[in-house]
Amino acid sequence: MIASPAHLPGPRAHTRRMVQIVLPALLILLLAAAARIHGTAQRPAWTDEGWSAWAARDHRVEVVVDKLAQDRHPPLYFLSLSGWWSVAGPSRVALRWLSVGAGLLTVAAAYRVGADWFGHRSARYGALLLAVLDLAIYYSQEIRHYGFLMLAVCLMTLFFLRYLRRPCRSVWIAYTLSIAFMLYSLYLGLLVLAVQGIVGLLIWQGTRRQKAGLIAAWTGAAVLYLPWLIVIITEQWDTLTEGIGGFPGSYDTTLANLLPVSELVFGAQVALTAGLYALGVWHIARQRERSMARLARGYVVLAGIGLLVFMLVANLEFGMLSARTLVFLTPALMLVCGVGLAALDRRTAAVFALALVIVLLAREDVIQPRLESDRAADAVAAGYSPGDLVLLEAGWDDNAFLYELSLALPDGARIVRTLPWVDHTRPTQPVLPHIRPLLVDYHRVWVVQWLQAPLITDTLDGGEMGYLRALSDRTPIGEQYADLYPDDPTVQISLFERPDTAGDPLVYGDLLALHDTLLAPTLAAGDPLHVDLWWAALEPLPLDYSVGVFVLDANGAVVAEHNGPPGAVPTSQWVVGDLMFDRHTLALPADLPPGDYHVAVNAYWYGDLQPLVVNGEPLAEIGRVTVE
Repeated sequence: MIASPAHLPGPRAHTRRMVQIVLPALLILLLAAAARIHGTAQRPAWTDEGWSAWAARDHRVEVVVDKLAQDRHPPLYFLSLSGWWSVAGPSRVALRWLSVGAGLLTVAAAYRVGADWFGHRSARYGALLLAVLDLAIYYSQEIRHYGFLMLAVCLMTLFFLRYLRRPCRSVWIAYTLSIAFMLYSLYLGLLVLAVQGIVGLLIWQGTRRQKAGLIAAWTGAAVLYLPWLIVIITEQWDTLTEGIGGFPGSYDTTLANLLPVSELVFGAQVALTAGLYALGVWHIARQRERSMARLARGYVVLAGIGLLVFMLVANLEFGMLSARTLVFLTPALMLVCGVGLAALDRRTAAVFALALVIVLLAREDVIQPRLESDRAADAVAAGYSPGDLVLLEAGWDDNAFLYELSLALPDGARIVRTLPWVDHTRPTQPVLPHIRPLLVDYHRVWVVQWLQAPLITDTLDGGEMGYLRALSDRTPIGEQYADLYPDDPTVQISLFERPDTAGDPLVYGDLLALHDTLLAPTLAAGDPLHVDLWWAALEPLPLDYSVGVFVLDANGAVVAEHNGPPGAVPTSQWVVGDLMFDRHTLALPADLPPGDYHVAVNAYWYGDLQPLVVNGEPLAEIGRVTVE
């Protein structure tokens, strides 16, 4: 019977149907975007994120590839990060944006897989749960490649199942490229490819020619991957075969760890989400539909809970279990949870879904503890002067400190990691021979030390090359690290200076000798000017003297000044002849015209404010600074 025009759906009905499908999906994507963008600017980079930033900071392709070849990672994400960095800049938001975008596309791709095989209602619920799942959000916010892996696995699933439904050239090409995308993102996706191999070759009722198409897709991806496969065999094999067992954040397969692992992949409300998953599996198992739909749904179960069980068992022999290595399972797991929700009546499902969204978004579980390296970087920045050298003694966290310091300090600041000379994966090399040539070229050196043995700190405290400790500070490592490292609760920040005492000092009133001064030669208007003075008492001082530091323009007018005691110890307690450090920080006006300015110093007793005479004058010029 041919339907009459009156019985055909009109354009309004079609539009209404499209709105009913598109609008919820769009709202879910907006929620996913908000959840993934939130907090990206505030969280400091942790150890592995610091490594990513270090690997990508040099924007020459050959340099990035060489760094990766010496480690265990494929190149796609890091080359993308390096290129994106050169366009968007180095801020935390900018560098995390690649992962945010990949995470958002993952939600969209998961929705599409669900709509293809479970229906739009199940797809909406599955995508909604993935949008707010802690683990999926967290690894969509890191300067790491796990967001790329999640997206690659979702695309592989999407195109694999579409190829099984209707093999054609366009889908075949997309499937081949998605496999290559996965291989160049993270090798762990090979587990999903193995499931696809089992389903495609052993279970799918395709023709020999169609199955040969699958093999051709895998072969084509391997050919595309061949250049990096050579790197794996020649450079990375030993590192890859070590696994991740025993690394921070890894899990052993024990009964005690089953609950925390389940909470990772199912969320904090594990009883509810795991129950929904079980309901979804039961609903899938009891359906009697055409074989292709059952095959696709069974594949999603195998790619989720099936791989989770496999990884738990394989982890007994080869370390592979951690939050970051489980995150690629979450799209498949949440899709089946979405089926469980859709199996309930609409009102009950809506209540459960709303409760899960509220609870998961309200909680801020710590997936990966992170050191508050930004606080140490801010402390260095507060006392830094252009031309200072910064040395890092923080082991694996050298990279995180390097990144945070590069954000906090002016462009061009010299920051040197000692990690290459203490890396436990390579033969240990002495640190000091590499540092001594640098010390010759500088007079002010900052040392940021945590956890690693303080070789540089101890050496400079011993007077190496005439360096003396000028300032000391400590910043907390933060609550997330406090329980992990109770014996090292702070980052030590030290400023060492090398005063020149060989020349004749400026003598103030035959009482105080100013042996050396250190200040930045150039600054921008509005920047703080740190003037460091090294004094000595020529005789016992009965009074507590003060020091004034002045910035004068070409006409002798004062444009900035600072008055205060010279250092932390009153002058009446100084030991004759001992060098005493004295820092004065002057705030240069933001509207100060560019040009050269004189810096002068006087000394006086606060009781009468009469300056001590120096070279017959009330003050002496100690240097100049150029304001740019």
